[in-house]
Amino acid sequence: MTTPSPTPDTGARRFLQPRALIIGAVAIIVVALLLKGLLTPAPSATGGAQATPGPAAPLVGHYAPPITVVDLSGNKVTLAALKGKVVALNFWYAACEPCKIEMPALQRSYEKYKGQGFVVLGVDVTDDAATTRAFVKAVGITYPIVRDQQLQTVTAYSVTDTPSTFFIDRDGVIRTKVVGALDLATLDTNITALLK
Repeated sequence: MTTPSPTPDTGARRFLQPRALIIGAVAIIVVALLLKGLLTPAPSATGGAQATPGPAAPLVGHYAPPITVVDLSGNKVTLAALKGKVVALNFWYAACEPCKIEMPALQRSYEKYKGQGFVVLGVDVTDDAATTRAFVKAVGITYPIVRDQQLQTVTAYSVTDTPSTFFIDRDGVIRTKVVGALDLATLDTNITALLK
C-alpha cells in the first residue's frame, strides 16, 4: 500500500511556517533597533560640559584660542583676563546688516546677565576707530568693543562670515558657535546654560 503524497496546499503550509517565523523575528529586531535609535538621546551639540576640552582651537569643546586686541580707548584686552566669566565673542563690522540686526539683542542680554558674570566682547573686524566709535554710539552699545587691527583674531578663530559668535564658558572652553544674526531666544538659551 502506498502512502498518499501530500497535497500541494499542505506542503506549501509546512514550508511557509519556518519562513514566516524568520520574517517575524527579523521584523521584531528591526523595530527594536529603530526604537532604540529613536529613544537614545543624541550627543550634545554644545560639546558636553563633562568632556575633557581639546587644545586651543576655534572648535566646540576646545579651549578658546588666546587673543590680545585693542579697545576703543587704546587699551589691550585679552581673553585670558575674562576667565571666570561666560563670554560671547562676537565678530562684526559696521556695514554688516545682520550684525546691525543682532546688536540690540546682544546689548539687552549683556544688561540682563552681566551681574551674573556674562560679558559680550564685540570684535570689529574691519572698521577704523572713528567709524567703530560712531557706530557704537549710534546703536547704544555699552558692552566692550575691540578692534582686530591685523585680523589676528579673525585668523585664530577661522571666521569667514559675520556675524559669528563663540559662546565660551567660565573655564575658557568654546561650548557653542553660531554663524548669523542672534536673537534673544538663542542668546538666552546659550547664556543660561553656561551660567548654571
